[in-house]
Amino acid sequence: MSKSIQILDKGFFTTVQDGGRYGYAAIGVPESGAMDRLAYTQANRLLNNHPNAAILECTLVGPKIRFNHPTYVVITGAHMDVTLDGTPVKIGVPTLAKASQILYTSKISRGTRCYIAFGGGLETATVLNSKSWYTPITPDNQIRNGATLSLGISTYGDRKGAHIKYKSAYLSAGRVHTIQAFRGPEYRLLTHSEQQLLAVPFTISKLWNRMAVQLQEPFDNKLKSIATSPVIPGTVQLTPSGKIIILMRDCQTTGGYPRILQIAQSSINILAQMQQGDGILLSVT
Repeated sequence: MSKSIQILDKGFFTTVQDGGRYGYAAIGVPESGAMDRLAYTQANRLLNNHPNAAILECTLVGPKIRFNHPTYVVITGAHMDVTLDGTPVKIGVPTLAKASQILYTSKISRGTRCYIAFGGGLETATVLNSKSWYTPITPDNQIRNGATLSLGISTYGDRKGAHIKYKSAYLSAGRVHTIQAFRGPEYRLLTHSEQQLLAVPFTISKLWNRMAVQLQEPFDNKLKSIATSPVIPGTVQLTPSGKIIILMRDCQTTGGYPRILQIAQSSINILAQMQQGDGILLSVT
C-alpha cells in the first residue's frame, strides 16, 4: 500500500506543482510549475527527491495535513510557523512525521509562497509530462479539504548523506528589491526619456497571481500594440494605457503588447515571494 497524506484544511491557495510543463507552448499551454524555483529545488534536494518531484505550493496561508504513514517532510520558501502535533518544526530541516500526526502551518509572515515537500514526492496524475496543476488541462486548480494524496517511494532514509543545508531567502519587509532584467524585443522603441523612467521604483499592485504581476504606477508611453507574438514567464509587457505587466509561470504563450523587458530567472523567484505594496527596482542590462 502506498503512503499518503490527507489535507484537513487547504489554507488559502494550495496547489500541486513540479518543475513545469515544457514543449507545449505551440498549442497554447503555459509552462506552469513552482513559482519560486529556488525554494522548490531546495525542498527536493533536502529530501533526496527526484529533481522534478511534485510538491505543495502554498500561498499566504498554509494547509493542515494529516500523515497516514511515517513520512519525511520539509518546508522551504516564505516564513511561517509550523508545528507537528504541537512540536515546532524548523523551516528547511527534514522532519520525520509519524502516522496520524498532524502538521499545522500558519499565515505566512514574510514572503508569499512556501513549499512543502514529502519523501518520494507527490504521486498525482501526470498531464502533458507534468504534475503541475493548471486548469483547464488539469481537473483541479487547487487542493480541496479532505483530499488524500499518494506519495512516491522515499530514499531519504537510505541516502541522506548529502547533508544539504538550507539557506533562507526571506524578503525583508519595507525595502525596495532589485529585479534584474534584460532588454526585450520592443525596448528599442522606447524613447530615451522613457528608458530612463524604468530606473525609478515601482510598487506591486493588488493585481498579482500565478499568471502575472501588475505594477501600480502608470508608465506614460507612445508605444502601440504589436502583432501577437510569443511571450514566456518573465516577459514584461507595456500597454498603451501605461500598465506594466510582468508575466509569471501560468502566463499565456502569446501577447499583443510590446515586450519591453525580460526578467532574469533568479528575479522571477524574488517576484514570486512579493505581494501588494512591495517595492521593486528594475535593473536593466
